Amino acid sequence: MKRLITQFIQFGAVGALNTVLTYIIYLILYQHISPTLAMAVGYGLTSLLGLALNKQWVFKQSGGEMSWMTFKYYATYGTTFLLSLILTSTWVDVLHFPAAWAPLFSLAVTVPVNFLLSKYWVFTQKGVRIHASKNSPY
Repeated sequence: MKRLITQFIQFGAVGALNTVLTYIIYLILYQHISPTLAMAVGYGLTSLLGLALNKQWVFKQSGGEMSWMTFKYYATYGTTFLLSLILTSTWVDVLHFPAAWAPLFSLAVTVPVNFLLSKYWVFTQKGVRIHASKNSPY
């Protein structure tokens, strides 16, 4: 259980780092290119960093089919992105939560879902060795 909590905290740290770096890249670029393109560039670059950090640092995976892992990584993020849109819409339009708070409620669902999909689907492949402590079932 301790390993799972540690991984969740590390996963959150990678997400926080990516968020900050995406914003910095956006601030640098948006005056020179469209804001949408600036955000896309920032997200694209930091998502690659997130893939690498989650693979090596959080889930400590060596080997594996990188193209399949990359597909699953982006499929997971796409799925949780759509889930966040659905949840945000539900919080605001159906349950009448304050719009300013709705994304935070969505994050409370999507971050754990994203973590679980990453841990048990993206970074787990048949025949790939996952480094873990001897006492950990993970």
